Amino acid sequence: MSGKAQEDIIARIIDRAAAAMQRTSVRSRLLMYLIALTAAALLIAGLTAWAIERGRIDSQINDDLALRAQAFTELANDVDPTTGEPFASSQALMREAMLRVVASPTTSAVAHVGTVARYVPSTPTRLRLEDDEEFLQEAADHASETVVVRSVTTETADYRYAAVPIVEPDGTTVGVFTLGTDRGAQQANLAETFQLYALVALLALAMIGVVAWSTVGRTLQPIATLEARTRRISEHDLSQRIPVEGHDDLARLTKTVNAMLDRLERAFEDQRRLLDDASHELRTPLAIMRTNLEVLEPRDPEEVERSQGELLDEVSMMSRLVDDLVTLAKSDRPEFVHRTDTDLGELTDSTYARASALAERDWHLDGVGQGTVLVDAQRITQAWLQLAANAVKFSEPGSRILLGSSVSATQIRLWVSDEGIGIAPSKHKDIVERFTRLDPDVEGSGLGLTIVVAIVRAHGGRLDVFSEPGRGSTFTMILPRNGAQP
Repeated sequence: MSGKAQEDIIARIIDRAAAAMQRTSVRSRLLMYLIALTAAALLIAGLTAWAIERGRIDSQINDDLALRAQAFTELANDVDPTTGEPFASSQALMREAMLRVVASPTTSAVAHVGTVARYVPSTPTRLRLEDDEEFLQEAADHASETVVVRSVTTETADYRYAAVPIVEPDGTTVGVFTLGTDRGAQQANLAETFQLYALVALLALAMIGVVAWSTVGRTLQPIATLEARTRRISEHDLSQRIPVEGHDDLARLTKTVNAMLDRLERAFEDQRRLLDDASHELRTPLAIMRTNLEVLEPRDPEEVERSQGELLDEVSMMSRLVDDLVTLAKSDRPEFVHRTDTDLGELTDSTYARASALAERDWHLDGVGQGTVLVDAQRITQAWLQLAANAVKFSEPGSRILLGSSVSATQIRLWVSDEGIGIAPSKHKDIVERFTRLDPDVEGSGLGLTIVVAIVRAHGGRLDVFSEPGRGSTFTMILPRNGAQP
């Protein structure tokens, strides 16, 4: 199989594993990630401890062998404790050395010539170095007066050893004194310890898995509740809300979803109300148009001309209504307003000039704010002129109308004040609702103030109303100067 084919197979396996992982639940994936990370941490900790302990054992063996070999060298250069004189022969030296050797099942010594053992410790339960000829030959070949710890592996064991030549008083080398340790046996003890560690690690991993499964389940319970509630929510029932528990990230997520549901419910409610109100408002002109067409006598020129005029008036009114509805429908979109740096003085002067041409009134410029503001000049002009048009509708010819503006460090105020019929305090909230007309005899769709409020809110501001019946009204648009909330 070529290398390219092998890479394709590995890639397909990885893709399938990733796809399978994505199909599992979040709870299962979190548990698998946690188990994998914990297992990796336990494995790394175990391997690190194994390596450190293995190195410690080797260092301890080397130090012990070097120390014992050095002690034998010093003994050979010392006096015989039984005579107080230098050792008379190599046999006396070897006997004394063996008496001082502390042997164990993993450490021992042997005095040998080639592969023939001459002296060994008398401890019964000891490492029998004399039985391994391959080891004895290796030690005899590498004996040196300088203490050196070496390693050798035979069919019997893995050894660390130090071999020192035995020299007669006349300088003749007659044998080797070898100290050896079964390194493999000591490492086996370490292996048993870490087998126990592995068992404990597996049990700990299983316990962590059980606890994590339960804990993750409780932690993700709000998400399960969120899924169940959102599944029950439909266009016809947006009243369901998710209970908020705690103060963590999931609690904030729940609050965010609840806020989104609030907005959706308001949007659907506004949509239904808009459709209901629009259908109601459109029925009247459509009925008038239908009636005019049904009674129209096409052979009577005067009747045709009269009907044409009435139909054009109704079409014009419907066009204005549709335009207003389209404006309101766009008011919730981010692109509804396009803020630019605008000179407030120039905006006030141009709006006043256009407003004063609406009707014969005693128009006055009540104040001109100076400075640059961040607004959508066209939308603000549209709302300001709508307030001026309302002032004209509900005031008498020749009465005074004031239009003005002011600016501070954080906000701007734009107002229109009239001496019209005024509005009762109980009606202040109603006048901004769609299709609300306080005086049915006054021409209009009832959407003017609703559009003004939509424009003001899109700028992050509010519309204040001060009015008294019989004394007139003042409508003030309060907007943030730099496009932020005031």
